Amino acid sequence: MSNDPYPNDRPDPRDGEPYSSDPYSSDPYVQGGGSARPQPPAYEPGRSAPLPAPILPGAPMPPPYHYAAGPQTEPNTSAIVLIVLSSLTLLTGYCCYIGIPGLVLGILGIVKQSTDPEGAAKLTKIGWVTFAVLTLVTVIVVVGVVIAIVLSES
Repeated sequence: MSNDPYPNDRPDPRDGEPYSSDPYSSDPYVQGGGSARPQPPAYEPGRSAPLPAPILPGAPMPPPYHYAAGPQTEPNTSAIVLIVLSSLTLLTGYCCYIGIPGLVLGILGIVKQSTDPEGAAKLTKIGWVTFAVLTLVTVIVVVGVVIAIVLSES
């Protein structure tokens, strides 16, 4: 009596079927069950190259792949700070026109940093100047409105 949970699904290898030395049998439970389809050759035109041999336990590891390192550029910290401050002024709602040019120029400064660092620094500097000028204009207008209100009440 066999302990096989599926007795009718697989042929019994003791029924006279010869054992095969094919390690790639279709049934892992039948020793050398024999594969009906032939194995493809290791390489043929139009197919990719064969896989490398597996690494055996205790064997030395192959050297790691070396990737070509591109030119490393420093992050444009000034542009990041400009983006943060411009975004904050944009989100307040009171000074939204101050933040738009600085935000756009800061984002352009970050985008161009990897390809053109000098141009990115120039865009960031222009962004800071526009941010400062618009902030100064806003402060002058607010002070002027407050003075006009105080003078009109007296």
